[in-house]
Amino acid sequence: MCLGLRGGHLPSVLWIAIALSIGFVQRAHAENFAEGARQAAAGQEVLSQNPARQQADYAVAAEAFRNGIAREPGSAAAWTQWADFALERFRILDLQLRSAQSGMARVLRFEAQGWHSGPETREELLRQSATADPEQQGIWGELGVEQEWRGRQEEAAATLKTALERQPNESWTLRLQAVTAAAEGNWGKAEAYLVELGVRSRAALRSALKVWPKSLLPNESAKGEVWECARKDSEACFAKIKFPPSEIHDSEEQFFAEERWEQLVAMPEPPSELPAAWFRRGVALAELNNCERAIPALERGLGPGGETAAYWLERCYALEAERAAARIRALGNEAAFHRVRGDFLVRVKGDAQSATEDYEKARKLQPRAAVLAERLAQAYQSRGEMNQAKQAAREALALDPRRLVALRLLASIAMSERDYPGALEFLNKMLAMRSNDAWVRVEMGIAYAQTGQPQQALAYLEPLLAAGYPDERGALHGMLAGVLRKLGREQEAQIAAAEANRLSDLFQQHLKTGLDDHQ
Repeated sequence: MCLGLRGGHLPSVLWIAIALSIGFVQRAHAENFAEGARQAAAGQEVLSQNPARQQADYAVAAEAFRNGIAREPGSAAAWTQWADFALERFRILDLQLRSAQSGMARVLRFEAQGWHSGPETREELLRQSATADPEQQGIWGELGVEQEWRGRQEEAAATLKTALERQPNESWTLRLQAVTAAAEGNWGKAEAYLVELGVRSRAALRSALKVWPKSLLPNESAKGEVWECARKDSEACFAKIKFPPSEIHDSEEQFFAEERWEQLVAMPEPPSELPAAWFRRGVALAELNNCERAIPALERGLGPGGETAAYWLERCYALEAERAAARIRALGNEAAFHRVRGDFLVRVKGDAQSATEDYEKARKLQPRAAVLAERLAQAYQSRGEMNQAKQAAREALALDPRRLVALRLLASIAMSERDYPGALEFLNKMLAMRSNDAWVRVEMGIAYAQTGQPQQALAYLEPLLAAGYPDERGALHGMLAGVLRKLGREQEAQIAAAEANRLSDLFQQHLKTGLDDHQ
């Protein structure tokens, strides 16, 4: 199985998510929150070009949005801007993760937390994630616990063996050991594992007991504070549990390694020049479900934290977007709620069908909003309803002729329907607004080549390909070769054709290797 291609809806949904793109400000300090949000909504791309600087920018922007909401908690506009920021960052992170097998493993694990509209079960998603990257922190214990919950004890036993071999000290492995002991009726042993989990992190123990199935509890006569808490699920109960003293450390690295989240976050914030320390702090905050504070920390630590940091950022941004949507609705702005919820369903859950329903509701409330007609057009396109997509996109342009997403959608549909003159009409309008847009220029080159205008096609295709425009399968170089031949430039055509063949062979080889690895 090719993990990166799981889910037939993925390409169309990703197309929508790519198009639902907005830019964000470089340093949106708390004092200029309103201006920063205004620029973000206007799509001003002013982030630093330095990757490390960008992460600091995102961290500062997230803090500014948080501070702005703290000052104006009753502002639906502030909550909407925060939701837009969160969903845009989610989009960027998700695309980055999906570009590699190890990143796709994190996407699958994220979806297993309930952020998924497809048919796969949580167990199936976790198993795929573990296969894609078996070295993820705690993945085997998490998979085994789910298998035990589902009564798949033979599979869970095999997974426990793997967890003990690969990740013997992980908290998820402890949880799996506790569940396995309880399934065997060994209540004392199960309780000992759970107490050990609580010594590391009270929050981790609360999380484990909150979902502990009633079928794996001992009889009421069985003593033990842990089991009493599992039955009652109350904060007061947890406060009564007597835990043995834990080891004393002064190293946040040691706290992180032992998953002692509360102790880690109790330490002073690290200096800005230590991004690895910010990553560890961010994970601890996310584990404690404090996403407001986790997001800036994880953004600062995204470089050293890599795909693990991106996973936690995805989770936190999704939770914050969901929280913002609920707050927007509570404040009475139904149109903004349905628009934000539609974006959430597309980007986070990949559910274009449900998103369409929300966009339609939003549009009924704000029929003159071009952005809503545009969103609806994208959703229709993802569902293969091209006539409705074209109609909605044209309605968006009637309200605002400069809607680039609507123009791109109409150009793409025209290209797919081989209506090249129609496509050129939309592409020329886009080029007038964004003269350096590489995608527009390549599409124009293709359209000119298909309509027998080789000189114009060459003017667009040749410089972009020479500058390194992506051509993974070699199709664009093949088209360039054909254009050059029509112009009588045979030697250059042969060079372009040879490059097309080389790229095609590399793609096929890569595809075959990927399939062999994951079958």
